[in-house]
Amino acid sequence: MTNAFVRIMFSVVFLATSVEVLGQLTPRFCENDASAGVRAYCKDLADLQNAVNSKGAAATVDDVSGPLNKLDFSHAAATNKFITAAAPRLTTNAAISKATASAILRDAGQARPDQQLGATGNASGTTSLVSRAGSAELLSLALDTGALTQSVNGTTATLTTNADQVFRLVTGYDPDCTVTCKSLGWFENKILSPTNLSASMDLAQQGSTTVPTSGPASGTTPAPVNTAAIPTGAGKLSGITARYQLMNKFDPRSTEFRQTWNALVLNSPALKTAVINLQTATENTMKLLTANAPALNRDEALKQAKQDASGEALSKFFDNYFSNAVDALSQNKELSAAVLDTMPLRSAYRDVWFETLDRAVGTLLTFEYNYNRPINQPQTHDFKLIYAYNFQTMGMFTLNGSVSIYGNTIPAGAKYGRLQYGQISTQYDRTLSGKDKSIQSQLSLAGYWQYQPEPSVLNIPAGTVVPGTNIPLPDGTQEFIGTAGSLWVTQAKLTIKAAGGINIPIGVSWSNKTDLLQGSKVGAQVGISYNFSSLAGLLTGSGVQ
Repeated sequence: MTNAFVRIMFSVVFLATSVEVLGQLTPRFCENDASAGVRAYCKDLADLQNAVNSKGAAATVDDVSGPLNKLDFSHAAATNKFITAAAPRLTTNAAISKATASAILRDAGQARPDQQLGATGNASGTTSLVSRAGSAELLSLALDTGALTQSVNGTTATLTTNADQVFRLVTGYDPDCTVTCKSLGWFENKILSPTNLSASMDLAQQGSTTVPTSGPASGTTPAPVNTAAIPTGAGKLSGITARYQLMNKFDPRSTEFRQTWNALVLNSPALKTAVINLQTATENTMKLLTANAPALNRDEALKQAKQDASGEALSKFFDNYFSNAVDALSQNKELSAAVLDTMPLRSAYRDVWFETLDRAVGTLLTFEYNYNRPINQPQTHDFKLIYAYNFQTMGMFTLNGSVSIYGNTIPAGAKYGRLQYGQISTQYDRTLSGKDKSIQSQLSLAGYWQYQPEPSVLNIPAGTVVPGTNIPLPDGTQEFIGTAGSLWVTQAKLTIKAAGGINIPIGVSWSNKTDLLQGSKVGAQVGISYNFSSLAGLLTGSGVQ
């Protein structure tokens, strides 16, 4: 009895997340078919095709009656998968569509305190003084305005993605899965899944290109001009970041998160009640479906399987049968209502997800590499170790330690070495409103200390003249700016987390100096980010809004 209950419960969880059974099996010829019906019944179609291929032309309907029963909507064996495939078209609610399930996951994921969606603290436009240990699950876009350690304020657009989710999206595997992801091997688990990549574009600062000229355009400046600086517009790439999560208890694809989830599922009274309701509702749906659905033309199905061993002809035949059946059954209001009644898990699933997040207590550890291209300064490479500890209801503590080295070739005779600075920073995050609220708020208090052994280096662009003269400085001239020593920054930030993955950080900061200028500075930072954790459903067409 217990084992049967466990099997039923897991099948219900898969329905609630709209992750089809086929996604948990070895890939077959039909699992990525455009038709929801073909995808839902892919295993049964494959079983039928394999049985016919093994028996050849001698195969009869009786020989393959088992797979045919599972494909025939007038037979009880076809009921469960019919509910999965047809519910979005039979009900206006579309309660189990992938896009809806993804939206539930995305909204629940808003409660995570570990996600870093915007630019790092050394960008000219940022709201983050400290890098958090987590990143976007699939894709995020952040627009930040402000400056924390830089002298120049800016506006930065940061695009962040997860390597594994992009790989799944490109190769046709289900990128919207979380605890139900089927492992694709060691390379995915150890390399792709923990790796997050982001690129930041500086939208406010213009670049320039030096071009040769052929002389003066008028007699007002008789001296010939050999070069001119041409503006190249905004949108300059200001940095690339690669992050590798060594440990993150909030990652829904991690083994630890999956184990916690499974334990809670097996011990959830809400899910147990939903399973009982589901059994009753499914029996009612089965009676209505078998009484009203058109029967499968078994002889024609067998014929199609014999004609094409690849299974494509069988898939097309079944897709036509599925579409015609759903069109006919959609007029049956009693059946549509029964299908909707079999989906009582939405709120129960969301509650268990929150409980799993609440139990993600302990250590998070991430390594981060930043390639930076600051305005009129040498390129740098930053290596950062991010440690965080989640205290559950007490909030999260995050610690950063990093070093920055100059990436460009250091000019001969330069008075500075490769090391630019070392820094240590810390941040405390705590959710102020309830995690289950549609609009949440998170308070962040951060402190930052950076020690720079030599002053900052400024690259003077072509066309700049010595102050008080008309003597042009050659391109590539470098000068020290007197800001060596300790840089201290503090920040208080409130992040408003709205439904749908939207985050609005608003912060204020104080620093004793910046990278180029002496003197204390008080600044403001504001931004907006969108976490596209359900974007896969839009790109693959698997979701219904």
